[in-house]
Amino acid sequence: RSTYRNSRELIEDFRFFWEQPTVLADMRANSRITPAFGEKLMLTVSGVRGCRYCSGLHSHTAELLGVPQAEAHSLLRGEIAGGTVEEAPALFFAQHYAENDGKPDQDMVRTLVQSYDERTAADVISYLRLFDMANLIGNTLDALVSRALGKPSPDTTLKDELGVILTALFGIGPLLPVLVMRAKLPNLALE
Repeated sequence: RSTYRNSRELIEDFRFFWEQPTVLADMRANSRITPAFGEKLMLTVSGVRGCRYCSGLHSHTAELLGVPQAEAHSLLRGEIAGGTVEEAPALFFAQHYAENDGKPDQDMVRTLVQSYDERTAADVISYLRLFDMANLIGNTLDALVSRALGKPSPDTTLKDELGVILTALFGIGPLLPVLVMRAKLPNLALE
């Protein structure tokens, strides 16, 4: 499973949202991306990334939003044929996005824009950035737990796992309410 290799990667991913807080409000305001559709995107990313925390949480949330349990499990297995015709391009893109570590092929981006519009494509990509960040944090936490249980990941070190988790909890966590406020009040400047 993919993890953050160090806290710098996490900080860089968070920086995108910190520097462009209105992206969060924009994507939530897009009526083409319903809460259920957003959960399907999350499940698709979680299926590729393998984050058990995200998989469990978003399966439950999707079910509460009316997504059948069988469809949620199908998305986690990488089977995206269950989505609607409207959702399919974004679900295919989400899978591609996660499989390519957040670096989608430009032809795929163009197809996403053609399938929706510039704004919706940008909002889908923003959702995926956010979900991918959460999945990588979850997988890094899992690597730390595995290490504590005597099964360390060969791809990470204790120092880096702790760095990522501590950065998420004590560096980014306290900033989240400020980020949400900045997204809702775009003229709020922080200096």
